[in-house]
Amino acid sequence: MSDLPTIVSTRLVPAARHRCLRGAALVVWVALTVALVGGAFRLASAEQRPGERRELRRALAPLVQNGGVAVGENGRAVFQYAPGTYTPGSIIKLATALAAFHYLGPDYRFRTEVYRREGTLYLRGYGDPFLVSEEWQRMAAALALRGHFASPLRGLVLDGSAVPDGMPVEGAANSLNPYDARLGALVANFNTVFVSVTPGGTVRSAEPQTPLTPLARQLARSLPPGRHRINLTANGISGLSYAGELAQAIFTQSGARFAAPARVGRVPPGLRPVLVYRSSRPLREVVGGMMEFSNNFIANQLVLAMALHIGGEPASMEAGMALLRHYLLEQLGLRAEAFALEEGSGLSRKNRIGLDAMLAIVDAFHPWAHLLKKYGKAPLQVPAKTGTLKGVYTLAGFLPAPPGQRRPFVIMLNQPRHTRAEIFRRLAEAFPSHALPDR
Repeated sequence: MSDLPTIVSTRLVPAARHRCLRGAALVVWVALTVALVGGAFRLASAEQRPGERRELRRALAPLVQNGGVAVGENGRAVFQYAPGTYTPGSIIKLATALAAFHYLGPDYRFRTEVYRREGTLYLRGYGDPFLVSEEWQRMAAALALRGHFASPLRGLVLDGSAVPDGMPVEGAANSLNPYDARLGALVANFNTVFVSVTPGGTVRSAEPQTPLTPLARQLARSLPPGRHRINLTANGISGLSYAGELAQAIFTQSGARFAAPARVGRVPPGLRPVLVYRSSRPLREVVGGMMEFSNNFIANQLVLAMALHIGGEPASMEAGMALLRHYLLEQLGLRAEAFALEEGSGLSRKNRIGLDAMLAIVDAFHPWAHLLKKYGKAPLQVPAKTGTLKGVYTLAGFLPAPPGQRRPFVIMLNQPRHTRAEIFRRLAEAFPSHALPDR
């Protein structure tokens, strides 16, 4: 394993960056705890490594130029090839999900609060990553049922102060790609718009549940014919502005009448919410969606949600990542030098983690293996998560195992040649489900 600088440093405790003493105290507390925790790694030790599997090692040699492969069984490593420290890509989402389950709970539901004063509605968000059009429709129905749309409204105000709007993520580019969307407290449809452009240039919403707003129409003007999902924040548009347009359009469909366009502002002090809307999806379903689509936006919204829940407002990536690191050290017993993580989705090439540490994370994810997509071709399909960047090809999941057994595996390639699928095939042949590994 290559040497990494310790993750405990003053750069992880940037109190000056926090606008809230409580948030700064959280980062300091976590960093101090990290410094005190040595952490024993559960899976691999020199005593636990089995004898060399010469045939498998010979097969892997031409396939792995820079990378490592590991297989575990019931909490210990039974095979390692080229242990070292690598860029994990999206398989690090397993760590983010585990930390979110730990701090928030699998049944946690994100909330959005609605306030009212003198005919104006105020919406305050707390980082719900799945605030899609269907959720806005449910919120509108709840408000209509309570009579808030019975008379004309003066306006709609969006309060995203719990998380600085448009927060960037290490590794994300300023592109139209949805995976580069910025983060926030009150974000509609993952800060993206999905439009359809006809050959004649007519712009329509590509989703029947989503009204076409002026901002969506503006973004689609120069697009070629076809269907496009666009990161709206790449154009300098505030996610709060789009959330306001979409909410106002959906509320209008439910009977609301507004005298003015939506605007960004703050909830007046002293008001009590007229509605605390809870997401229809518990956290375990949110994580399932994140895994199914490898959604980077959801992953880093979860990092912010942890910071909000534990440290208060305003949330920051520094505070959330400190909590993620603390979870890996305190709960999984990883060594501080085994990883260095900058964000929770796998976008950043600065993310680094040891092969054995990644295997421990996969092993801990076993109770949630059903949330992973199936990888491979019939008859061999296993629950696993892929990670792909240019020159980064990773895979982590569970090989078939006898009843009552669990067999986590990790493939981490940081090389131009993409041999992930062939390596997986070799592992499956070497570790058949009907037999235990050689010792």
